[in-house]
Amino acid sequence: MRGWLAALAVAVLWGLGPALPAWLQGELIGSPWTDLYPSVWGLWAFASDQPGWPTTTTQLAAPEGMPFYYSSPLHGWLAAPLLPWLGIVHTWNLSVVAARVATVLCAFGAARAWGLKGPGALFAATAYACSPFFHGYAVEGIVEGLDGWTLACFLWAFKARRSGWAILAFGLTLLSSWYLGAVACFIALFLGPRAWALAIGGLLVALPGLTGFLGFADGVGPLDPAIRRAMGTQIGPWRPGVLSGENPFAMTSWVGLLLPVLAAFQARRWPKIAAAAGVFFLLSFGWGPWFELPPLSAIRFPYRFHAGTLLCLALLAGAQVQRWSWGWLLTPLLLLESLLLSPIEPLLPAAPSTLEPVYADLSGQVLLDIPGPLSMPPGQMNRSRPRARWFLYQQVGHGMGSPWVPDFNSVSQVGDDGLDSVRALDPLAQQPLPEALHIPASVDIIVLHPRELSGRAQDARAHLSEVGWRKHRSSSDGAHEVWLPATN
Repeated sequence: MRGWLAALAVAVLWGLGPALPAWLQGELIGSPWTDLYPSVWGLWAFASDQPGWPTTTTQLAAPEGMPFYYSSPLHGWLAAPLLPWLGIVHTWNLSVVAARVATVLCAFGAARAWGLKGPGALFAATAYACSPFFHGYAVEGIVEGLDGWTLACFLWAFKARRSGWAILAFGLTLLSSWYLGAVACFIALFLGPRAWALAIGGLLVALPGLTGFLGFADGVGPLDPAIRRAMGTQIGPWRPGVLSGENPFAMTSWVGLLLPVLAAFQARRWPKIAAAAGVFFLLSFGWGPWFELPPLSAIRFPYRFHAGTLLCLALLAGAQVQRWSWGWLLTPLLLLESLLLSPIEPLLPAAPSTLEPVYADLSGQVLLDIPGPLSMPPGQMNRSRPRARWFLYQQVGHGMGSPWVPDFNSVSQVGDDGLDSVRALDPLAQQPLPEALHIPASVDIIVLHPRELSGRAQDARAHLSEVGWRKHRSSSDGAHEVWLPATN
């Protein structure tokens, strides 16, 4: 019982502590520069279309719509009953904190099932669940990376010989993240025939999700090996996140010094687990001839194999820690090392959550924000990402569809949206100004964001006036303008 109370204390401190400043500000937990706003919008869109499993949406590519796969249906289902009561900000923030807490507790249960006791189980759970790797997902707002608890539950149920729960947990692991599912598949290979049978059952549980995802990503070509390598584990000097201020790009395979040193003491005793750690570490680099073969050829972020490395190192290190009566002291030491020395900032950032008043009282079916999203190859910084605050997140308030077709980090296919001339207004697109502007007939309202257009704002206004639009009102700070057809 004392062990579980200690695990609960670590879980609550880890889940809530780094997130509390952002939550108390009333903002969204995560950075606006990466996946946060698409994740929050997807949570809202998925949860608003319940009960069920939506695979299309008319909120984008409006009015026709487009294929849609929310990267974390687990969070979507959790949010469905909460949204009407808590609103989008508290629902999102609660889901982030709950996933962090659950990952610690399930990892502790898994460690105990695998024979670790007392300080060893607590250390192993902390090494896995409180790692900079999972913390980085929360920084970036990558919703599908938050649920490390699903993989821990599979290992817990497998070792406890609860086959039904193991099948369900394997399926949930796949649904929580295809990358975590890939790690689970490799782990099953190491565990032997019983795990293979359970994995097949779990694949059947997750089959509807796999079908929906393949439809969403249909036609996406293989990744350039150079880009894959850039998205793999990187070894070299780093700057501690506690010193560098906000760093929204929180991709890391950092393990520190304490974890691998302790794990090395048990490598001979647990050779299969040590070998598995090596395999996952090698895969996380993203290079090798095996990445030319399916399904590895579809991997876009190989550093995410690091979840498997963490699991193996955590079990090995925990086995060593439990040999010492003073091993309880090593868990807070590990937390301090991760928070103070890793390249990930210790406090989770906050992103604006305001539903802008300029969108209030607008009536229509399709609203076009100018400028909108741009598509960039994986690995290339996309400076248009914060605009998702406008064309995605504001839909939570106004509910109108957008004609934009985002590529969701190059995962979905981007077809002809009829907005090429509008896209040419964008200074980030680095294209000549359009000779004429074409606004799809389905658009009822335009919201212009002059600051985003920089020196091209006046050109955009002139083009809109030429094609029969007039400015209806501006926000109090001049950052947003509502335009309506001149006939209105």
